[in-house]
Amino acid sequence: MYKYMKRVVCVAWLMMVSGMVATAQDDSIRVVEEVEKQTLDSIVVTERTQNSPPKTLSPKRPSLPLRMMSSVENFFMGCDTAYVTPQKYNLTAQMELSYWHDYYFLRSSQTGNTMVIQSDPSVILGGYVYYSIFGYGAVWNLNDLGIKAGKTNGTSLRQSFVIHTAKFFAEYYTFNSGKGAEIRSVSGIETKGKDRTFHGLDSRCNGFSVMYLFNNRHFSWPAAFGANAVQRKSCGSWSIGFQYNHQRITFNKEELPDYIKEDIDSTLLFTKVNYNDYSVSAGYNYNCVLGRNVLFAISFIPSIGYRRSNITEAEDLGRSILNNISTDFNLRMSIFWNNTRMFSGLILEAHTYDYRKDKFGLTNTYGTLKYLLGVNFWRKPQRKT
Repeated sequence: MYKYMKRVVCVAWLMMVSGMVATAQDDSIRVVEEVEKQTLDSIVVTERTQNSPPKTLSPKRPSLPLRMMSSVENFFMGCDTAYVTPQKYNLTAQMELSYWHDYYFLRSSQTGNTMVIQSDPSVILGGYVYYSIFGYGAVWNLNDLGIKAGKTNGTSLRQSFVIHTAKFFAEYYTFNSGKGAEIRSVSGIETKGKDRTFHGLDSRCNGFSVMYLFNNRHFSWPAAFGANAVQRKSCGSWSIGFQYNHQRITFNKEELPDYIKEDIDSTLLFTKVNYNDYSVSAGYNYNCVLGRNVLFAISFIPSIGYRRSNITEAEDLGRSILNNISTDFNLRMSIFWNNTRMFSGLILEAHTYDYRKDKFGLTNTYGTLKYLLGVNFWRKPQRKT
């Protein structure tokens, strides 16, 4: 009996152990299956994530004022950056040291006699300040320092308001010249070795001009004469413009040296020339890139227009009023070095104005040689591309 019970217990114990082992094996298989399922699900999710397009945040749209300002800037200053590097700064400070010279050629159509007057050369110091495309300049005549009023050549202050853009250039200017002068020659009178000083000539001028450039995406007028852009490839452009110029020239015969006053041809003399000139110009401009950041530029712009002149002769005050066609010539040349932060260069300008009537003619030519040195400030934010 005892042996029988012992066998029963052993069999039961073996059956219990076998059941536990089987259960453990089933649990292990279920765990493995669950792990494999989770791994498979993770792989599927990863593949779906990788194949699905990335989620990007839409950029914040600029405000309406900023969009309008950007559109206006692109309209006026838009260019092909392969040819032109536009201004990268908002502010520009520019120093100018220049040399001015005027010539007056008087002629009598009745007698053929002539007189040439040359103003005293003027050394001018001043500068310009630019904000974006707008600029203001003021220069003073160093020759006037320490000289009594009335004895200078009247160039104490020259002012200019300018707009330099890729598409057009505009300027308003005002200046005086002429009081300090010298008689260079007079028909029929020997002047060599004699006093030729003349303080009786006074010229006051003001006006404005606007010029449009046709090839404005490739050619840069500011790079050539405004120094707030850099030309990268040589390029030219035709231009068309409009000018208004008002000038008043007075001539005081009593200031002539006595030996000239006594023998001069009276038909060469006048008291005042006062005129308003309206003209249209067309010309060609070319920028030649000599090297990295180095530019040579030339501009030749003749003009034709309508001039309303009042020429008062010394011998017959208030008699003659002349309306006629005007022809003038403007020549500019420059050479600049500009690395976008700093620039330096020379500008040569020459202007010729001609007045004529039946018995009298006057040609006024003045030239300017300018040295410019400038620095740019307040860098503009760079657009993200």
